[in-house]
Amino acid sequence: MKNRVSNVGYGDRKPFLSAAAAVELRAEMDRQIDAQVVEWYANVPAAAHLESKDVDSEYYKRNLIETAWRIRLLRVAEAKALVEIAKQSPEAAQVWANYEMEEMLHDELFIQDLAKVGVSREEFLATEPYLSTKLLAGYFSYLLDHEGPLGVVAYSYLVEYVNVKLEPRKLVALKESIGEKNIGGQISHSHTDINDDHPGEVWAAVRHLIRGEQDVEAFKKYLAEHQTVLALYFKELADDTIAADEKTAV
Repeated sequence: MKNRVSNVGYGDRKPFLSAAAAVELRAEMDRQIDAQVVEWYANVPAAAHLESKDVDSEYYKRNLIETAWRIRLLRVAEAKALVEIAKQSPEAAQVWANYEMEEMLHDELFIQDLAKVGVSREEFLATEPYLSTKLLAGYFSYLLDHEGPLGVVAYSYLVEYVNVKLEPRKLVALKESIGEKNIGGQISHSHTDINDDHPGEVWAAVRHLIRGEQDVEAFKKYLAEHQTVLALYFKELADDTIAADEKTAV
């Protein structure tokens, strides 16, 4: 009689990508993200605002609030993703579990920085997330229900790669505009991403989840789709803060 047990990751566990092929594909994905970053700076409203010398205080505060909310909302879906990943690859699940362990409570780092600029924990909790943040969390749920965990992991690779590449430059600017003593949480978050090589960690999970060329093509689309959803947030943020301030000043 055939064993009816399935979805426990005990099938063919040899990665579709060899070590060399994985390095080559990662380089290709990084080039795609680099191109997306160029597009981002060209087309997303106030994309480089936090790197400027004159940072709008409401933009800065609301971005911290929304970042903390994104971590809180997405960690629920990312925890659910662990179950789906474990059904496919215990190796990827082990990597993902360790990554989530390191990231799980980083909302507190941003909440600490909020307190330094006059936003209390109570005020943070009373602020409802933007619709764009809710849509991002909803997209994660859709992916897990209907396409699988690869798209959720793709989001983490995108943001970790971009954070490691661009966050140091932003932090240098924020030290000048906000003050180094006021951005300690963000500095700690960036140090974790860089020193623990979060892009490499997430990519290790990606390699085990890619099972064929269809997954390679899907991964490329996920990177683009996540950027589109994130752009909705930054437009909403700019409209709610910088644009609103400009209208008031007129």
